[in-house]
Amino acid sequence: MESLLFLLRELPDGCPEQARAQARLVALVQPYVARAARDVARRWKVAAEDLLQEGQIATFAAWRRFTPGRAVGRCLYPAYVLRLARQAMDRAAASERSAVHVTRHARRKLARAKRAAQAGGVAVSAELRRQGMEDAGIHALGEGAIATVSLDELLTETPGADASHGRRGGSAAGAELRLSLVDTTSARLAQVAEREEALSALHRLPRLQRVVVQAASGLGRAGGMEASERTLAQELRLSVATVRKLREKGLSRLRAALDAAGHGPDLPTRAAGKVRGPRASAPRDARPRPVGQGAQLGLALTAAGA
Repeated sequence: MESLLFLLRELPDGCPEQARAQARLVALVQPYVARAARDVARRWKVAAEDLLQEGQIATFAAWRRFTPGRAVGRCLYPAYVLRLARQAMDRAAASERSAVHVTRHARRKLARAKRAAQAGGVAVSAELRRQGMEDAGIHALGEGAIATVSLDELLTETPGADASHGRRGGSAAGAELRLSLVDTTSARLAQVAEREEALSALHRLPRLQRVVVQAASGLGRAGGMEASERTLAQELRLSVATVRKLREKGLSRLRAALDAAGHGPDLPTRAAGKVRGPRASAPRDARPRPVGQGAQLGLALTAAGA
């Protein structure tokens, strides 16, 4: 496999030798892709043949982005191909099993609304509402969960407007935003920087990890309620163990990203040279336990038998 990778990098594009070498390389990695397709199909309950095609399409020309010879004595290309194939299969399976699909008619309607909104200088949601679309469709196709608000609109917003825009958090959230505009202390600026870095790191996560971490934290949920692992497993059609693993991986990546940016939760402790001590024992472990009961019981049984 390594020799084929080196040969493909040396051959000119479009020659018959390159096509034959590429076909040979695809045949060598096909067992790995087929095994991954069966695993993903079993987990998502979809057809393995469709996932196999998605994986083959995603990895057909993967050798162009791979550099061979990095590991002495072994080839890393199967692991690289397997990762790309699993990502493509998970995307295809999630799209197939999703209960919500954006139709071609909705895409065309959204494109017309965007052109009209840009020409008229209004929001896309306002144009969709003028066309007669329902609120759920406007929220999904318009700005979604994020709406851009100008400074003048924010300062002149009334409590009634806050109540009408429930997804912005109500009058309390509006008051907090107004107060944050005039709060320029270093602590406030540091808090804003940490929040922006955390959101940026969150959006850089893989799709499933991002969805699980957001829902488990209450972001984008009605009322900010945190979703349990069982609820997420039912919504995403995954097992509870898979949801738990996705959450742990997402949180570990978030911690690593925040540590790299200088906003990690343990950085002040490390800078002070302190070592994290052991956690306090649970109450059941701190209770005094009688010593020697088992030995006394054995002696009593021996005496009774004698």
